[in-house]
Amino acid sequence: MRRKEIFDLPANGHPGNEKPQEDGVVSTWCPVSSLPAPPLDNLTSSANFGNSKDLVKQQVARLSAAVNVPTISYDDNDDVDKDPRWHAFVTLHEVLKTQFPQVHEKMNLELVNNYGLLYTITGSSQDLKPLLIMAHQDVVPIPDPTKWSHPPFEAYFDGQWLWGRGAVDCKNTLIGIYSAMERLLEQDFKNKRTIVLSFGFDEETGGSRGAKHLAAHLTEKYGEDSMEMIVDEGGGMRKVDDVMYALPAIAEKGFLDIVLTLNTPGGHSSAPPKHTNIGIMSRLIAAVEDHPFTPHIDEHNPFWNHLKCEVENSPKTTEPWLREALENKEDFAEKLISSRGDSVVRWFVQTSQAVDIINGGIKDNQLPEMSQSIINYRVLPSDTIDGVVKAVADLLTPLANNLSIAVQAPGYTQLDRGSGILNVSTLNPLPPSPISPTGPSIAIWNLFAGTIRQVFENTSERLSSKKVVPVGTISVGNTDTAHYLKLTRNVYRFSPVSEETAKGAHTVDERIDVQAHLGGIKFYYELIRNMDGYTGD
Repeated sequence: MRRKEIFDLPANGHPGNEKPQEDGVVSTWCPVSSLPAPPLDNLTSSANFGNSKDLVKQQVARLSAAVNVPTISYDDNDDVDKDPRWHAFVTLHEVLKTQFPQVHEKMNLELVNNYGLLYTITGSSQDLKPLLIMAHQDVVPIPDPTKWSHPPFEAYFDGQWLWGRGAVDCKNTLIGIYSAMERLLEQDFKNKRTIVLSFGFDEETGGSRGAKHLAAHLTEKYGEDSMEMIVDEGGGMRKVDDVMYALPAIAEKGFLDIVLTLNTPGGHSSAPPKHTNIGIMSRLIAAVEDHPFTPHIDEHNPFWNHLKCEVENSPKTTEPWLREALENKEDFAEKLISSRGDSVVRWFVQTSQAVDIINGGIKDNQLPEMSQSIINYRVLPSDTIDGVVKAVADLLTPLANNLSIAVQAPGYTQLDRGSGILNVSTLNPLPPSPISPTGPSIAIWNLFAGTIRQVFENTSERLSSKKVVPVGTISVGNTDTAHYLKLTRNVYRFSPVSEETAKGAHTVDERIDVQAHLGGIKFYYELIRNMDGYTGD
């Protein structure tokens, strides 16, 4: 199923990098933002930071101290005033105070819902909207620490890589932001623009206790559309031939859990029906997996512009048919998946579904009376939450009815058919996000993208390249920004790392190349400086 309506477009009327016209002729498919003018603040340029042993030693110590604190988000966490597992965040906060004294001396710190960290340094100009930079403090659990090369909460530095849970997602970003701000404040930075740092503590479980409360607090304090720009973790960097593509996510797919609850009569296991409750549920799940959503791409998916930039800048690597397909605005999603492989592009062009949880049965001689499965969906902008739910209900209803099971779902209210009832319900629905504006006519995008080029083009960074092409794309996952969307349209989700420099996020042996970590610090440092001189003109 596909949605026919046009998704929200940026203010310039184009879904991303438009085609600038010169006398009716397309001059480029991928306009690259100019480098920003040097700030007039008399501060040290990040280009002069170097990669000295002292700097590496300092950052290894800072990041290690954060990684060593097991700030784990569990799906079954209770409220912050009830569950003692949240107390690990108090330890992390003490570590941060020790490692970053200037931040804690010169910025105002508010604790939001106990563990959310909100730092503010007010600018001298009230005419400039604040800059909001985000990260999260929490990490995912460790299923089996014995599988790790080094203990996950005992950070280990081997001379290149720093190992430990959260080294990539997202304490690398968290410590990078703190370190950039610390370096600025050490130089007595006199900011004109108010700077806000917002750090949630349950991003890995949806942000309902952290980001949701932080965003509400900021909205109450500043109002809607009050921030000039929001920067959070997100898309990284990828090198193709001699070109480095910086891929900030300018949109996120939607999020949805569909809950299948099947109730059937019980009884003794010695006299079972042809299909038990669990057997029926297994058939329903198999049917869902046998009918994935159809891949689809059009110009309203930010990934479209990502592909245009590849065609423009890496013609030897891209498919020979891709330029014509883009010109003709074809739906070439299946063809692209076939060419590049499932793991590379599929989830940029298809609504995903993953059967993640199943429960049923309580005793080996008792027929199960109830089973439940939760299926997670990440919804493409061309699809809708309601459309996904309807598609699942339409798929399962005939199968359930053939097994004498009634269905209760949005649009379906069937009477009991004698052998049970299947309830199709939803949890945590989140529509696809709006698309943040990009393109040569968008000044704030030019500053953001230009800063990326400034830090990573022709420099000594591990990610450096002769040519850096920033282009917005879509995120297949969700970040804390989902709660902040009322504060600005200018939301850019970017992590200045690549697959080659950041490994093992959410799995075994998570680790970050420390040189990439240093590059991230320089990016945040220069972004804050450049934004302080930005007036929107």
